[in-house]
Amino acid sequence: MKKIGRQLQAYNQQKTNKKIDMALLDQSIENLGIEINQLIDMHVKEKRERIRSENELKQTIANMSHDLRTPLTSILGYIQMAESNELPDDERREYVSIAKNRAKRLEALLNDFFELSVIESADYQLKPERFNIKNVTIDVLMSFFDRFNDKDMELIINIPEHNVFITADQSAVTRVIENLISNAIKHSSGNKVTVRLEEKKQVVRLIVQNEAHALTEKDVALLFDRFYMADESRSGKNTGLGLSIVKRFMEKMDGNITSELKDGQLLIVCEWLS
Repeated sequence: MKKIGRQLQAYNQQKTNKKIDMALLDQSIENLGIEINQLIDMHVKEKRERIRSENELKQTIANMSHDLRTPLTSILGYIQMAESNELPDDERREYVSIAKNRAKRLEALLNDFFELSVIESADYQLKPERFNIKNVTIDVLMSFFDRFNDKDMELIINIPEHNVFITADQSAVTRVIENLISNAIKHSSGNKVTVRLEEKKQVVRLIVQNEAHALTEKDVALLFDRFYMADESRSGKNTGLGLSIVKRFMEKMDGNITSELKDGQLLIVCEWLS
């Protein structure tokens, strides 16, 4: 017991990171040492998690500040130009229109911040139910019909003829699909987006695929991180929150989401149990 006490004292005084020496004769004391070592492991893990969370929070605050300040500065600038008495009416209307569009962008940005904070709350609960994900996928794709036309992009759909059921929160699944399609349209380097729905061995997979020749393996590994920008230019056109929201929803539903870069194609795969 004295030996364990000395070792714990050295550890608590940060003189060593070594755990309890288990070379003891008494089995009961050895069991005590095992439990203490497990407690130390938990302490180390929690400390690492706390440091990671603190660093992530600092980065989040910095990025939020940048992403909110950029459109706000732009809005104020265009309003100031529109207030000029010497400005022709057509230019004034143009500046007001630009400021209005930037204000809508700022509103969408704040909504994304709010949605992500709500999802990450411990009190946020989903309502799982059994539903036909095939119908939900088709409904979402139909809602994006105009955007595909505006971008002159081709949508390739590969969905089974039979119904495909999963047990999950239908609203959350709808949001996941919407964000994935929106991301594919916005960032595809080509003019095709492919959506596939598969069912194999009680696992339902939704795959959204688009061309992404500019991405690297590093980019793909960090796609779901909050605020990550693939080009790191932080142009203000993308908050990096859409895919992060998708990931949080999938985690809340006990689903799985992965990304893969294959022959210049980005594949994002969501999996649920059928």
